[in-house]
This record gives sequence, structure tokens and C-alpha cells, in this order.
Amino acid sequence: MRKTVLLLLAAALLLAGCGGNKSTEDVTSLEFRKNGEVIHTIVEDFSASYYSLDELEAQVQEQVDAYNESAGSNRISVDSAEVTDGVITMVMTFRGAEDYSSFYRQALFCGTVLEAFNAGYDLDIELVSAQEEGTTISRPDILEMGDRHIIVVREPIVVKPYADILYASAGVEVTGSREAAVTDSQALSYIIFR
Repeated sequence: MRKTVLLLLAAALLLAGCGGNKSTEDVTSLEFRKNGEVIHTIVEDFSASYYSLDELEAQVQEQVDAYNESAGSNRISVDSAEVTDGVITMVMTFRGAEDYSSFYRQALFCGTVLEAFNAGYDLDIELVSAQEEGTTISRPDILEMGDRHIIVVREPIVVKPYADILYASAGVEVTGSREAAVTDSQALSYIIFR
């Protein structure tokens, strides 16, 4: 059962980027808070007649309860789920990026550059400045930014850090000072913020 719900939610995530001219309020996103919490908002088509919000909520809550029980504390909560005009919006709060990563079995990291390096993330990458067009940095510059914060993700999703974005890797389109759209689902994507 758990695998079924995770596959359903994963399918919603993979489809979130489709659909043209939606605003970033109308797509699946990850919002990172200063206290470490990750707010996951899933926005997806839910217009098929065989979809049931009650069944989906029950299945997701069952999986969240099982995860929290195995973790020994409430690490994930389902905050809301509603359908409006055939579109579902479900909001979940994860106590940390590691809970999101464990629950979905999907790469996600949020911490300092030094913590990312110590966790084994390959920082031998090139990042493009979000503020100075044409400016790039590589591994030595990145490692010097040890106390800056970094998000590492491997899925197409809108990312909303709690501070201004400084640099991003290929496959990331910075759409605002505190918002970026990750388009690459194959490679890890990196975003450094203040």
C-alpha cells in the first residue's frame, strides 16, 4: 500500500511542470523555512471521475502515520487537501529535508555548503550567478562559501528558499529573488542562497 501512495504522489510530482503558462502558485513546489521545515505543495489535475479526494487523503495519511511511527515522532503532517475546479492542492509539512528524502525516496538536501560537502555531495560543479549575468563560480569558490546555504534536489519542481538566491546550476531557472524552477530530473540541481 505504501508503495502505491508514493507512486501516486511521485506521478503528481513528475507531471507538475506540465501545462504551459501557470504561475508558480499553481505548480508543485518546495518551500524551505529557516527552522528547517520543508513545505511541499502538490498542485495537479484531479478532474478524472474516478479520482476520490477522501481515498487519496486516507491513503496519504496512512503513509504519513506509518512514517511518523517508524521515526518515533511526528516528522510529517498533512496540512490540507482540497480540489478546486478539477485541480488538487495538497500541502504537507516535513520537519526537515531528510524526512522528505526518506518519505519519497528522492534526493533533497538543505543546509550549509560545508554540510553538503561533508555529506558527500559532489561540489565539482559550475554555478551561474542569479544576480550578475554571465558570472560563474566553480568548486574552489563554492567551497569558500562554507557558511552559505545550499539546496540540492533531483526533480522538476519550483524551489522557494527563505533567502535570496545567489547561484544556481544548469537546469535551474531563477524566476525571482527567492524562487527557482528546477527543470532537470536526471542530474542533481544546486541552488546556493544567503
